[in-house]
Amino acid sequence: MSSFKTKDLPENLIDAMTVHDLADGEILFYQNEVANAIFIVDRGCIKLIHYIDDGTTVNHYAVKPGEYFAEVALFNHIYVCSAIAKSSTRVISFPKQLFLDALKSNADLSINFTEQLARRLHQTKLLLEVRGIRSARDRVMHYLRVMTPPDQKTLDLEQPLKDIASSIGITPEALSRVLSQLQREGIMTRLKGKIIFRQ
Repeated sequence: MSSFKTKDLPENLIDAMTVHDLADGEILFYQNEVANAIFIVDRGCIKLIHYIDDGTTVNHYAVKPGEYFAEVALFNHIYVCSAIAKSSTRVISFPKQLFLDALKSNADLSINFTEQLARRLHQTKLLLEVRGIRSARDRVMHYLRVMTPPDQKTLDLEQPLKDIASSIGITPEALSRVLSQLQREGIMTRLKGKIIFRQ
């Protein structure tokens, strides 16, 4: 996925950007708060959460360094979810109207932004596909396969197992059991932060 680089921004966006340093667990903005900016993660990680009326929460996805988030704020009056720092995190914000104007006038920025949106949509479709698989074992296997780069046997795990479990709709305990089973069967080897397929 193409990542954000400050040097590639139009000068007026550079002049208008604001840096936010967040502690682990600190909230950047709340669901239904008035939306006046779009953001990008400079370092750390942001978790996007949606609160349902019955009090339950839905984890959307984690935003990594170089990725935009709250894109819908460009066209919405309010934020549709809450953004929470998962660790010590630095976020850069841009006034949404200024950013929207820059997208209209700067082709490179527009292409980079559109590519991120397209790849995120594709990943969301893959997760929906994975969640439709009934068997926990088959669900985990499918997730690992589609997330492993083409023609490679090693998958770098960029998030904790509990977050992966949440993404694919199973419990962390179920995920751990399936990974142990796959390792016993000789299908893969699990190392720190990596999955290596042997078949």
